[in-house]
Amino acid sequence: MREKGAPRLSTLRRRPYEVTLESKLEEFYHGLDNEDSLKVAINKCIDALKENMFAGEQIKKRQIPKYYVRRFGVTNLYRFRLDRARRASYTIVSMDGLIKVIVLEVFPDHKSYERRFHYSG
Repeated sequence: MREKGAPRLSTLRRRPYEVTLESKLEEFYHGLDNEDSLKVAINKCIDALKENMFAGEQIKKRQIPKYYVRRFGVTNLYRFRLDRARRASYTIVSMDGLIKVIVLEVFPDHKSYERRFHYSG
């Protein structure tokens, strides 16, 4: 239990050992032109996560889409706002005592993000 007034763990800045892209996302990323606005946004996301793995907003466990649990076996999930309409999702894992951030998915528009998270507008 944290002391009264102590910062929450998620608000602390903490650098991970590594930030990687999920394999299918990595293929997609490498297919983008370097000047593509989505690739630029992904690069900014990676840089921010290298500085602070808690840069995104944590999604409550009960709100994690089953897709992520089934496909990736996640126990935690974060969303990172790339810009006004686009988002990325990532998870934090511990491998051999080292903390690793894996960017799982990038949503090129808000509609695809809403579909994945079952939000209705």
